[in-house]
Amino acid sequence: MNAIATPKALVVEDDMETANFVSAGLILRGFACDCVSSGVEGLRLISEKPYEIAIVDVALDGSFSGLDLIKAARQREIKTPIIVLSSFNHASDKVIGLNSGADDYLGKPFARDELLARVEAQMRRSRRARIGRVLKAHDITLRQETREVWRGSHPISLTSGEYALLELLMQNMNRTISVRTILRNVWNMDYMPSSKVVETRVCSLRKKLCANGEPNVIFTARGFGYVLK
Repeated sequence: MNAIATPKALVVEDDMETANFVSAGLILRGFACDCVSSGVEGLRLISEKPYEIAIVDVALDGSFSGLDLIKAARQREIKTPIIVLSSFNHASDKVIGLNSGADDYLGKPFARDELLARVEAQMRRSRRARIGRVLKAHDITLRQETREVWRGSHPISLTSGEYALLELLMQNMNRTISVRTILRNVWNMDYMPSSKVVETRVCSLRKKLCANGEPNVIFTARGFGYVLK
């Protein structure tokens, strides 16, 4: 019988007390943790190892911030789910964090149980993708098992947020999905920081889906949400 692999988590946090607090909770939930204080070191590790989740603080020592790490990871097409920790709790800060490629954003101070619940939500999404099926809409194919997407014969590389958005729209083809529903399902947010975070991600997704001159299939229902049709 094959041994079950231990899930791996990356914690990038330069405050030792917070790092120990987070990693101890993850270890209790069965994760093996790598914990580093440098954004540069965090980027090196997330580029080299297959983590199930990464917890990244925004304000790190040095010139390479947590947001720099996330942007660089997404530019390298690393799809590891990333939860941001930050003492910057304004709605505009959360919009910036999510638009940088984060999958969730948790303000400090935070309860460890809330962080672990958000980790579990990201893990459930990954598990659903692994045991999922193939979705089709027009000439777009989304394979949930491998999280691969094609438009016709062209493979499309999506961030985890873009993938989750496309999956939601394809599962509800021809049905308009509200911005609030998108925020809840894609980013686990029950409040409305700004419609801009969704608008920006939709624009990015449209650009990738139409990169080879294909027609747009994602339409705006002004003042409400978006629909794939």
